[in-house]
Amino acid sequence: MGRGSRIGAVAAAVFAMGVSVQAAPAPGAQSGENPVAAFERNRLGAAQGDSGALNNLGGMFERGAGVPVDLTTAYALYHLAASMPGGDPNQVARAGQNRDAVSLKMSAAQITRAQELITLCYGNDIRRCGETILAGSGGAKVATLNTPASVPAGGKTTVALEQIAGVYVVAAVVNGVINMKFAVDTGATDVSIPADVVAALTKAGLVTSSDYLGEQTYLLADGSKLPAKTLLLRSLKVGDVVVENVKASVAPEKSPPLLGQSFFSRLKSWSLNNAAHTLIME
Repeated sequence: MGRGSRIGAVAAAVFAMGVSVQAAPAPGAQSGENPVAAFERNRLGAAQGDSGALNNLGGMFERGAGVPVDLTTAYALYHLAASMPGGDPNQVARAGQNRDAVSLKMSAAQITRAQELITLCYGNDIRRCGETILAGSGGAKVATLNTPASVPAGGKTTVALEQIAGVYVVAAVVNGVINMKFAVDTGATDVSIPADVVAALTKAGLVTSSDYLGEQTYLLADGSKLPAKTLLLRSLKVGDVVVENVKASVAPEKSPPLLGQSFFSRLKSWSLNNAAHTLIME
Protein backbone atom coordinates (compact mmCIF):
# COMPACT_ATOMS: atom_id res chain seq x y z
CA MET A 1 0.00 0.00 0.00
CA GLY A 2 1.33 3.38 -1.00
CA ARG A 3 3.58 1.16 -3.10
CA GLY A 4 4.36 3.13 -6.23
CA SER A 5 4.26 1.87 -9.79
CA ARG A 6 5.72 -1.55 -8.98
CA ILE A 7 2.64 -2.87 -7.17
CA GLY A 8 1.49 -5.09 -10.03
CA ALA A 9 4.90 -6.68 -10.58
CA VAL A 10 5.48 -7.12 -6.87
CA ALA A 11 2.14 -8.80 -6.30
CA ALA A 12 2.49 -11.06 -9.33
CA ALA A 13 5.97 -12.23 -8.40
CA VAL A 14 5.16 -12.79 -4.75
CA PHE A 15 1.98 -14.69 -5.53
CA ALA A 16 3.92 -16.81 -8.01
CA MET A 17 6.31 -17.73 -5.21
CA GLY A 18 3.50 -18.56 -2.83
CA VAL A 19 5.00 -16.26 -0.23
CA SER A 20 3.15 -16.75 3.03
CA VAL A 21 3.55 -18.05 6.55
CA GLN A 22 5.82 -21.07 6.43
CA ALA A 23 3.60 -24.12 6.21
CA ALA A 24 5.85 -26.86 7.62
CA PRO A 25 3.81 -28.91 10.10
CA ALA A 26 4.69 -27.99 13.66
CA PRO A 27 5.74 -30.87 15.93
CA GLY A 28 2.90 -31.65 18.31
CA ALA A 29 0.44 -29.45 16.42
CA GLN A 30 -3.22 -30.36 16.75
CA SER A 31 -5.39 -30.96 13.71
CA GLY A 32 -5.74 -27.71 11.75
CA GLU A 33 -3.52 -25.79 14.19
CA ASN A 34 -1.12 -23.26 12.70
CA PRO A 35 2.54 -23.09 13.84
CA VAL A 36 2.00 -19.87 15.80
CA ALA A 37 -0.79 -21.36 17.92
CA ALA A 38 1.17 -24.62 18.31
CA PHE A 39 4.19 -22.72 19.60
CA GLU A 40 2.17 -20.78 22.15
CA ARG A 41 0.32 -23.87 23.38
CA ASN A 42 3.53 -25.87 23.78
CA ARG A 43 5.28 -22.93 25.43
CA LEU A 44 2.56 -22.77 28.05
CA GLY A 45 2.77 -26.54 28.56
CA ALA A 46 6.53 -26.35 28.94
CA ALA A 47 6.09 -23.73 31.66
CA GLN A 48 4.19 -26.40 33.61
CA GLY A 49 7.04 -28.88 33.24
CA ASP A 50 5.39 -30.93 30.48
CA SER A 51 8.16 -33.00 28.89
CA GLY A 52 6.04 -33.59 25.78
CA ALA A 53 5.60 -29.85 25.24
CA LEU A 54 9.35 -29.32 25.70
CA ASN A 55 9.97 -32.04 23.13
CA ASN A 56 7.61 -30.35 20.71
CA LEU A 57 9.27 -26.97 21.19
CA GLY A 58 12.65 -28.56 20.55
CA GLY A 59 11.27 -30.01 17.33
CA MET A 60 9.93 -26.64 16.22
CA PHE A 61 13.34 -25.01 16.65
CA GLU A 62 15.12 -27.93 15.01
CA ARG A 63 12.88 -27.84 11.93
CA GLY A 64 12.03 -24.15 11.76
CA ALA A 65 8.29 -24.79 12.13
CA GLY A 66 6.85 -21.35 12.94
CA VAL A 67 10.16 -20.19 14.50
CA PRO A 68 13.67 -19.64 13.14
CA VAL A 69 15.85 -22.77 12.92
CA ASP A 70 17.98 -22.81 16.07
CA LEU A 71 19.75 -26.10 16.84
CA THR A 72 21.26 -24.68 20.02
CA THR A 73 17.84 -23.95 21.53
CA ALA A 74 16.49 -27.28 20.24
CA TYR A 75 19.30 -29.17 21.99
CA ALA A 76 18.75 -27.34 25.29
CA LEU A 77 14.99 -27.97 25.21
CA TYR A 78 15.45 -31.65 24.35
CA HIS A 79 17.95 -31.97 27.21
CA LEU A 80 15.50 -30.38 29.62
CA ALA A 81 12.70 -32.71 28.48
CA ALA A 82 14.99 -35.71 28.99
CA SER A 83 15.85 -34.48 32.51
CA MET A 84 12.34 -33.52 33.68
CA PRO A 85 11.51 -35.26 37.01
CA GLY A 86 8.29 -37.24 36.77
CA GLY A 87 8.15 -36.77 33.01
CA ASP A 88 6.35 -39.25 30.80
CA PRO A 89 8.86 -42.11 30.28
CA ASN A 90 8.18 -42.27 26.55
CA GLN A 91 8.69 -38.52 26.16
CA VAL A 92 11.85 -38.60 28.29
CA ALA A 93 13.29 -41.39 26.15
CA ARG A 94 12.31 -39.65 22.92
CA ALA A 95 13.83 -36.39 24.13
CA GLY A 96 17.14 -38.09 24.81
CA GLN A 97 17.12 -39.58 21.32
CA ASN A 98 16.23 -36.21 19.78
CA ARG A 99 19.01 -34.46 21.71
CA ASP A 100 21.60 -37.02 20.60
CA ALA A 101 20.40 -36.82 16.98
CA VAL A 102 20.45 -33.03 16.78
CA SER A 103 23.92 -32.92 18.36
CA LEU A 104 25.28 -34.68 15.25
CA LYS A 105 24.28 -31.63 13.19
CA MET A 106 25.85 -29.12 15.57
CA SER A 107 29.30 -27.59 15.85
CA ALA A 108 31.29 -27.77 19.07
CA ALA A 109 30.57 -24.07 19.62
CA GLN A 110 26.81 -24.64 19.27
CA ILE A 111 26.88 -27.49 21.79
CA THR A 112 28.88 -25.34 24.21
CA ARG A 113 26.31 -22.56 23.84
CA ALA A 114 23.46 -25.04 24.44
CA GLN A 115 25.14 -26.20 27.63
CA GLU A 116 25.45 -22.57 28.71
CA LEU A 117 21.68 -22.15 28.22
CA ILE A 118 21.07 -25.22 30.37
CA THR A 119 23.26 -23.85 33.18
CA LEU A 120 21.00 -20.77 33.36
CA CYS A 121 18.45 -23.06 34.99
CA TYR A 122 20.66 -24.21 37.84
CA GLY A 123 19.23 -23.29 41.24
CA ASN A 124 15.83 -22.32 39.80
CA ASP A 125 12.46 -24.05 39.51
CA ILE A 126 12.97 -26.66 36.79
CA ARG A 127 9.40 -26.16 35.57
CA ARG A 128 10.35 -22.61 34.60
CA CYS A 129 13.54 -23.69 32.88
CA GLY A 130 11.92 -23.83 29.45
CA GLU A 131 11.09 -20.12 29.68
CA THR A 132 14.64 -19.42 30.88
CA ILE A 133 16.12 -21.23 27.87
CA LEU A 134 13.83 -19.42 25.42
CA ALA A 135 14.68 -16.05 26.96
CA GLY A 136 18.40 -16.77 27.05
CA SER A 137 18.59 -17.96 23.46
CA GLY A 138 17.70 -14.56 21.92
CA GLY A 139 20.86 -12.95 20.55
CA ALA A 140 19.73 -9.83 18.65
CA LYS A 141 19.25 -6.53 20.42
CA VAL A 142 15.94 -4.74 20.08
CA ALA A 143 15.42 -1.14 19.06
CA THR A 144 12.87 1.10 20.70
CA LEU A 145 10.16 2.87 18.74
CA ASN A 146 12.11 6.00 17.83
CA THR A 147 15.67 4.65 17.62
CA PRO A 148 17.53 2.94 14.78
CA ALA A 149 17.51 -0.83 14.65
CA SER A 150 20.38 -2.57 16.41
CA VAL A 151 23.07 -4.24 14.35
CA PRO A 152 25.94 -6.51 15.36
CA ALA A 153 29.02 -4.85 16.82
CA GLY A 154 31.26 -3.90 13.94
CA GLY A 155 28.66 -2.31 11.83
CA LYS A 156 26.75 -3.69 8.92
CA THR A 157 24.48 -6.69 8.52
CA THR A 158 24.24 -8.38 5.13
CA VAL A 159 21.22 -10.55 4.33
CA ALA A 160 20.78 -12.75 1.27
CA LEU A 161 17.81 -12.00 -0.97
CA GLU A 162 15.85 -14.16 -3.38
CA GLN A 163 15.07 -12.61 -6.73
CA ILE A 164 11.87 -13.70 -8.45
CA ALA A 165 10.71 -12.00 -11.66
CA GLY A 166 12.81 -8.96 -10.80
CA VAL A 167 11.42 -8.66 -7.26
CA TYR A 168 13.66 -9.10 -4.22
CA VAL A 169 12.25 -11.21 -1.39
CA VAL A 170 13.71 -11.48 2.12
CA ALA A 171 13.01 -13.81 5.04
CA ALA A 172 11.87 -12.20 8.29
CA VAL A 173 10.48 -13.15 11.70
CA VAL A 174 7.36 -11.37 12.96
CA ASN A 175 6.78 -10.92 16.70
CA GLY A 176 9.61 -13.31 17.49
CA VAL A 177 7.67 -16.37 16.34
CA ILE A 178 6.28 -16.46 12.84
CA ASN A 179 8.51 -16.93 9.77
CA MET A 180 7.49 -15.06 6.64
CA LYS A 181 8.96 -13.88 3.36
CA PHE A 182 8.48 -10.23 2.43
CA ALA A 183 8.80 -8.57 -0.95
CA VAL A 184 11.26 -5.70 -0.54
CA ASP A 185 9.25 -2.65 -1.62
CA THR A 186 11.02 0.54 -0.62
CA GLY A 187 8.23 2.54 -2.25
CA ALA A 188 5.71 1.24 0.24
CA THR A 189 4.83 3.65 3.03
CA ASP A 190 4.48 0.90 5.64
CA VAL A 191 5.10 -2.78 6.11
CA SER A 192 2.06 -4.71 4.90
CA ILE A 193 0.75 -7.94 6.50
CA PRO A 194 -2.11 -10.05 5.09
CA ALA A 195 -5.26 -10.25 7.22
CA ASP A 196 -5.06 -14.06 7.54
CA VAL A 197 -1.59 -13.79 9.11
CA VAL A 198 -2.82 -11.08 11.49
CA ALA A 199 -5.70 -13.39 12.44
CA ALA A 200 -3.27 -16.22 13.24
CA LEU A 201 -1.15 -13.92 15.39
CA THR A 202 -4.29 -12.68 17.18
CA LYS A 203 -5.50 -16.22 17.88
CA ALA A 204 -2.12 -17.04 19.43
CA GLY A 205 -2.22 -13.92 21.62
CA LEU A 206 0.69 -12.32 19.76
CA VAL A 207 -1.49 -9.44 18.52
CA THR A 208 -4.04 -7.83 20.84
CA SER A 209 -6.53 -5.00 20.54
CA SER A 210 -4.01 -2.65 22.16
CA ASP A 211 -1.67 -3.14 19.19
CA TYR A 212 -4.09 -1.48 16.76
CA LEU A 213 -3.53 2.16 15.83
CA GLY A 214 -6.74 2.82 13.92
CA GLU A 215 -7.35 3.19 10.20
CA GLN A 216 -5.35 4.98 7.52
CA THR A 217 -6.13 5.73 3.89
CA TYR A 218 -3.38 4.75 1.45
CA LEU A 219 -2.92 6.24 -2.02
CA LEU A 220 -2.31 3.52 -4.62
CA ALA A 221 -0.31 3.79 -7.83
CA ASP A 222 -3.42 4.18 -9.99
CA GLY A 223 -4.55 7.17 -7.92
CA SER A 224 -7.25 5.29 -6.03
CA LYS A 225 -7.49 5.37 -2.26
CA LEU A 226 -7.78 2.35 -0.01
CA PRO A 227 -8.56 2.45 3.73
CA ALA A 228 -6.80 -0.15 5.88
CA LYS A 229 -6.42 -0.96 9.55
CA THR A 230 -2.98 -0.31 11.00
CA LEU A 231 -1.20 -1.87 13.94
CA LEU A 232 2.19 -2.08 15.62
CA LEU A 233 4.13 -5.29 15.10
CA ARG A 234 5.92 -5.90 18.37
CA SER A 235 9.07 -6.90 16.52
CA LEU A 236 10.28 -7.51 12.99
CA LYS A 237 13.60 -9.29 12.52
CA VAL A 238 15.56 -9.39 9.28
CA GLY A 239 18.89 -11.18 9.59
CA ASP A 240 20.36 -10.08 12.92
CA VAL A 241 18.51 -6.76 12.88
CA VAL A 242 15.41 -6.47 15.05
CA VAL A 243 13.14 -3.43 15.10
CA GLU A 244 10.43 -3.17 17.73
CA ASN A 245 7.01 -1.54 17.28
CA VAL A 246 6.91 -1.43 13.49
CA LYS A 247 3.84 0.18 11.96
CA ALA A 248 2.05 -2.15 9.53
CA SER A 249 -1.09 -2.02 7.43
CA VAL A 250 -3.49 -4.96 7.31
CA ALA A 251 -3.87 -6.06 3.70
CA PRO A 252 -6.56 -8.39 2.30
CA GLU A 253 -6.14 -12.12 2.92
CA LYS A 254 -3.49 -13.85 0.82
CA SER A 255 -1.99 -10.53 -0.19
CA PRO A 256 1.80 -10.44 -0.59
CA PRO A 257 3.60 -9.27 2.55
CA LEU A 258 5.63 -6.14 1.81
CA LEU A 259 8.66 -4.75 3.62
CA GLY A 260 8.24 -0.98 3.42
CA GLN A 261 9.53 2.27 4.82
CA SER A 262 8.15 1.80 8.35
CA PHE A 263 11.00 -0.74 8.66
CA PHE A 264 13.68 0.83 6.43
CA SER A 265 13.30 4.34 7.90
CA ARG A 266 14.33 2.97 11.30
CA LEU A 267 17.75 1.92 10.00
CA LYS A 268 20.78 4.18 10.06
CA SER A 269 21.36 3.22 6.43
CA TRP A 270 20.51 0.49 3.99
CA SER A 271 21.35 -0.48 0.43
CA LEU A 272 20.71 -3.23 -2.12
CA ASN A 273 23.59 -4.98 -3.86
CA ASN A 274 22.10 -6.03 -7.17
CA ALA A 275 25.14 -8.02 -8.20
CA ALA A 276 25.31 -10.08 -5.00
CA HIS A 277 21.53 -10.09 -4.37
CA THR A 278 21.92 -8.88 -0.80
CA LEU A 279 20.36 -6.31 1.54
CA ILE A 280 22.95 -4.36 3.55
CA MET A 281 21.74 -2.70 6.76
CA GLU A 282 23.41 -0.47 9.29
